Amino acid sequence: MDGWGFAGSQNVENASQPGSPLSTIQSTYQDIAWGTNVQKNLKILKTDLDGISGAVNNSDYVTLAVYARQTVNDTQNAIQENDQYTVSPKLQDAQNEWRMALLDYNSAGQFLLKGANEAKNGTGGAEYFQKANVSSNSGTDHLKRASELAGTT
Repeated sequence: MDGWGFAGSQNVENASQPGSPLSTIQSTYQDIAWGTNVQKNLKILKTDLDGISGAVNNSDYVTLAVYARQTVNDTQNAIQENDQYTVSPKLQDAQNEWRMALLDYNSAGQFLLKGANEAKNGTGGAEYFQKANVSSNSGTDHLKRASELAGTT
């Protein structure tokens, strides 16, 4: 009986070693779960960005402020969720690029919120809108790199 208990313990230890079947399954599961989470958050982000685009096209600064605030909140949630995943080495660079994209979109949302509030008050906002554009473009570049690194392009 003692021999079986020892062998069982050894098998558990071996299963947790990198490259073991259990380790490979756990890593694959994390990769899939992370990818699913990215897809969920991309849909949320697209809704936010579509709302921003519509508000900008209509010079509707009240709606712009709402969508900018949503973008800030949604990207912050996505960053926190992203940081909970431990992906395989082959996806780590993609995960890092996704995080940088989210940080840039978060900054863009903050700049848009400041710009929208200034525009609502008639005190300008142009410099914030320019900064938001730069951050958004950088976020898009990171998003493209993340997609390439993940092999989804």
